[in-house]
Amino acid sequence: MSRALFAVAFVLFATPAQAEYFDAIEDLPVAPGLDETAPGFSFDGAAGRIIGASANGEAPPATIRAFYTQTLPALGWAQSPGVSEQGDLIFLRGRERLALTIAPQSSGSALRVRLFMRPSSLSD
Repeated sequence: MSRALFAVAFVLFATPAQAEYFDAIEDLPVAPGLDETAPGFSFDGAAGRIIGASANGEAPPATIRAFYTQTLPALGWAQSPGVSEQGDLIFLRGRERLALTIAPQSSGSALRVRLFMRPSSLSD
């Protein structure tokens, strides 16, 4: 099986059949057990673009971490070793950096997503 075909098959089977995606980040699936809480935000500036989104739900933090750790590489993201100082999961893809903050709540978890995109002139 070719690598591309394997990646497509993995995405189809790794994400739920009825996968939902964040409105503000169209190629980022919302983890099972979470619902997007509000419209995302976007900010464009000379140093690039920042897009944010959030979701809450009954899924425990470990399940959310496992979902993104297993799913995002099939979408072209490479996990950065370790976590940020804030405990974020960090993924990189070309000029993009994705930070996922997963916080436990009394009834499950809250997920905060931030996507940072450098302009092509700053990619080197």
